[in-house]
Amino acid sequence: MQIGSLTNTFTSTVMNQHKTNTEETLAKIAATRELSGKDGANLIVANMLNSQLATMTQQVQNQNTTIGMLQVADGALKGVQAGTERLNELSVAYNNAALGSDQKAMLEQEFNATRNAMSDMVSQTTFNGKALFGNTSALGLGEVNLGEVAIDNQESIQALQKQVGGLFSDVGSATQGAQVAVNNLLAGISSTASSYAQVSETPLTQKLNELAQSQTGLTASTLAQSHSMAILQQQMAVLLK
Repeated sequence: MQIGSLTNTFTSTVMNQHKTNTEETLAKIAATRELSGKDGANLIVANMLNSQLATMTQQVQNQNTTIGMLQVADGALKGVQAGTERLNELSVAYNNAALGSDQKAMLEQEFNATRNAMSDMVSQTTFNGKALFGNTSALGLGEVNLGEVAIDNQESIQALQKQVGGLFSDVGSATQGAQVAVNNLLAGISSTASSYAQVSETPLTQKLNELAQSQTGLTASTLAQSHSMAILQQQMAVLLK
């Protein structure tokens, strides 16, 4: 059984769209010609617009971080989903009345090892040291409850499958919400930057750098977390072969 890669089609599409929108906004800002404004009124307006740009740029950075966290959570859920499917297969086999005690013991051993690996994956799914699942989740995602899952209890496995499906839905909805927020912020930044350029003598270089750095920071953080998740997924894959 193969475990899906960390970035599935959905998250890859979202990230590519986010990157394209950011690059387009940077290009628009860079193309804006600044006009000088030396009177007091222009300076007051410029300061106000500069403050708005700083706020929106920080909000883009915050949404970037959220998208990266959601991407890592999605990767972990893929591993848990694959493990859940294997637990179900083992449970079905275990309940075969034709099996002897030794055969059942072997199935139970694999079941417990798979469940423990899934538990480790969930507990080690973090982003910059912050847990992504459970009561302390930085994303507000629920717990992946493996404590009640038993090989002789098909209902417990079905409950786990339903729980994982719900978490997938939560991650998908949150990712879409973050993308909408980013798109709105980028539109606001583009508009505000155009106004700012008309009343300020201060170059837009700093704003350009801040927005570009937010994209770089997202990429670096996600790559680091993806590497950790890839290791956990490899460990799970060994158990599921």
